[in-house]
Amino acid sequence: MSERARLLHDSPWQGVVNLTGGGAGLLSELLAEAGASRTLIEARIPYAQASLDALIGGHPDQACSAPTGRALAMAAFQRAQCFGARPAFGFGVTASLATERPKRGPCRAHLAVQTLDRTTQTKVELQGERADQEAALVDFAWQALLESLALSDPPRACLEQVAAPDEWQALVAGDRRSALAPQNPALILCGSFNPLHDGHRRMMAVAEARLGQAGTFELSVENPDKPLLDYIEIQQRLAQFQGKVCLTRLPAFRDKAMEFPGATFAVGIDTLLRIADARYYGGEAQRDAAVADLLDAGASFLVFGRLVDGAFQGLSDAPLPQALRRACTEVPEAEFRADVSSTELRRRTTPDPPAA
Repeated sequence: MSERARLLHDSPWQGVVNLTGGGAGLLSELLAEAGASRTLIEARIPYAQASLDALIGGHPDQACSAPTGRALAMAAFQRAQCFGARPAFGFGVTASLATERPKRGPCRAHLAVQTLDRTTQTKVELQGERADQEAALVDFAWQALLESLALSDPPRACLEQVAAPDEWQALVAGDRRSALAPQNPALILCGSFNPLHDGHRRMMAVAEARLGQAGTFELSVENPDKPLLDYIEIQQRLAQFQGKVCLTRLPAFRDKAMEFPGATFAVGIDTLLRIADARYYGGEAQRDAAVADLLDAGASFLVFGRLVDGAFQGLSDAPLPQALRRACTEVPEAEFRADVSSTELRRRTTPDPPAA
């Protein structure tokens, strides 16, 4: 009999578990105890890299990392919500255990728990042979899960938590579409800002000078085909700004335009090309309908050139529907050019695991 599984099954929590590399013993223990069907909605083991990529909406900068663990937890939480779980949790574990191949860093695991009111994460380094590591990981995973759900005492898992304010919870629950937004922002620069960099700041400065009004950065917690941003991620990204930022759940530009009617959006040409790409809509007719909604909401675009497939591209080079083109104004290359991207900055700054 598993007392820790019993604690979970006797609670009101219902959830989904996503595990990579190790931790399967937790599932065995959870399922062996009577009452598992009250607690566990679903469990997924994205063992292959392609499976992990599909689950979290893209190739992670590092598979065994805190952001990946949190993304797995948020994907699990959203899945639990789909089944009406109340209260719902998502549990994510990504681990790098001993194998026959040489390892670049220590054997370790990152674990995260997502609920509506908070994101919790922790990590552990694992010693010994693989069987010892798996046993230690299962014990640690149980401790982290039960502590995160306030089902155990005393705390031992060294948890890091961010409790969400009501506005963030309402966005994640789908009860509202924007928070922290100024009244009717007229100039908006949208992005994931992972990280915010000098190119973003310069774009905003140029746009403000051209339009003669203050601008607002917009960060959406939802992006197509990805889990929602967790609360730790939201806190970290918002901390990059000194005001002038709104937090939304507006994944598409049609959503943004309808939430902020009459706004001008400062965009890179790569973003504008995605807005114009019929593949994202299921066909040209659906794309044209979305563009019509944008324009009916009074949206316009201030367009900045960027490197696209290794060559600098501006508005004049872009294949666009004429209706969309008429809503665009180009910022010439002589006025602004910044060959920098958040992806490249993350690639430069993400540390390799320390040598074993």
